[in-house]
Amino acid sequence: MSKNLEQDRITRIISGHPYVLTAILVLVTLVLTGMQLENNLVTVAIMILGYLAIIGYGIYLRQAKKLTTQALIVLIFALGFMLKIGYTLYSDITVRQNDLGAFEAGQYNLFHSGYILYIRDKMALPQADVTKLGQFYHPPFHHFVCAIFLKIYELFLPEGTHNYEVLQALSLLWSQFAVILLYRTVKLVGVKDEQLPLAAVLISAFPAFTIFAGSVNNDILSVMLFLAAFYFGLKWFSEGAWKDIVLSALAVGFGMMTKLSVGLIALPLGFLFIVKFIKDIKAKNGLKTFGKLATFGIICAPLGLWFHVRNYIRFGVPFGYVLRSDNIYQDVSRYTTVQRLFGFYGFPIEDYYINLGSDGKQDYNIFSILVKTALFGEENYRDDFLMSITGYFLLIVFLIVIAISVAGFIMSVITIRKRSNIWVELSLIILVASEVFSIISFSLKYPHICSTNFRYCVPILISGVVYYLRIHGIKLKGANKDLVSKIVTVIGVAFFALAILFYTILWTYVKGEVALVEANW
Repeated sequence: MSKNLEQDRITRIISGHPYVLTAILVLVTLVLTGMQLENNLVTVAIMILGYLAIIGYGIYLRQAKKLTTQALIVLIFALGFMLKIGYTLYSDITVRQNDLGAFEAGQYNLFHSGYILYIRDKMALPQADVTKLGQFYHPPFHHFVCAIFLKIYELFLPEGTHNYEVLQALSLLWSQFAVILLYRTVKLVGVKDEQLPLAAVLISAFPAFTIFAGSVNNDILSVMLFLAAFYFGLKWFSEGAWKDIVLSALAVGFGMMTKLSVGLIALPLGFLFIVKFIKDIKAKNGLKTFGKLATFGIICAPLGLWFHVRNYIRFGVPFGYVLRSDNIYQDVSRYTTVQRLFGFYGFPIEDYYINLGSDGKQDYNIFSILVKTALFGEENYRDDFLMSITGYFLLIVFLIVIAISVAGFIMSVITIRKRSNIWVELSLIILVASEVFSIISFSLKYPHICSTNFRYCVPILISGVVYYLRIHGIKLKGANKDLVSKIVTVIGVAFFALAILFYTILWTYVKGEVALVEANW
């Protein structure tokens, strides 16, 4: 697409201020709807009108010869954002949640909802051993932000009334921020300009971020902060600005104050920091760089570790403590490591939604669970033909996307010496290796289905998108030199379209009753 086309004003504004405009649109949605609309034709009409308005504006830009590459990218992200808005409006906080529990005024259950309400009402942490308090073992930043947000929102409500649905506004905000950061990180790595629309296609409507937009636990905030930390860390590696190292440190610190697992960023980011330090020593600039790295540690270490140090000193809680599930239906400890890694029971042809054991079947293979949860969370839609057929095609296309990304990974490893920035390339490989090792070891250490969820390894998408684009860049000889690029583009667009279709028609779905069977394993 030509870069010489005139850039329209709306594209310039959105491109220049994506975070501010996202926040404004989320605020408008919150004020107009309270983050909840009835699951009926009105909701789907709003979504479809939103899609049509975005597509219509794209047609106008094309006719006016203003559909630049940047305008196309903005439109792609606008469609993904419209999908997330619609999803939050038709999904209340009782569905598709993880460990949230029920919000009841004055009741402090041991789930994330009780944690949020406890802080909102008491503005303090419980003075007790968190190993006996369920989800209270998590660091409190997410819950503190939610509590403050609720207190502010409830100033505008009649006394004694509550609307906990509004917490989805925060999740929607973090989710859209995350996809923007993911895109900007991929761009910063150094992919070709003509590949950026395809990067936007892969990222903007990725199903996990749609699910995150309605989820009121601490996952999406931790993901967003991880992505922010890596993005600003990459910027500092390239440019060396104080602002970027400070922002990266704040993101790591607050990320670990949201979920300790954000500390996994120490491997790819730490590698880049060491490389830059060594290079600057050789350039006689090592002392200044050491000062910046020391500042990074001074900022992020206290923010990220104080909660765990507090719990260890006061209650003897070990670092890295994780609450174990006692749900027998999710227990997969009877399967061997070989089965967990290589065993497939009908996946993907016969079974493509998650099995949590309640119907007598269980998912146990780590790869298949990660794929399913990336697309559908821990839900299944087997009892609806429309959802099933759309979900099936979405799954098949996603498996092709994964295969292309894996091929891109192999190609990148083989040709790494030819890359212009070998150190960034190595950091992406370290990111992949650390995320894969982390999710596998976590799944084997805590052998429950819920321990193997894509929400625990989302940052792997940074490398996944980059490697997908590497295959897109392959040129053949002869008349069909762009054949690979065209095929990869079609597959990416199909994934984008099916993801939007699936989560748009979800409004029609009414979950049937699940007949529990006796867990005899």
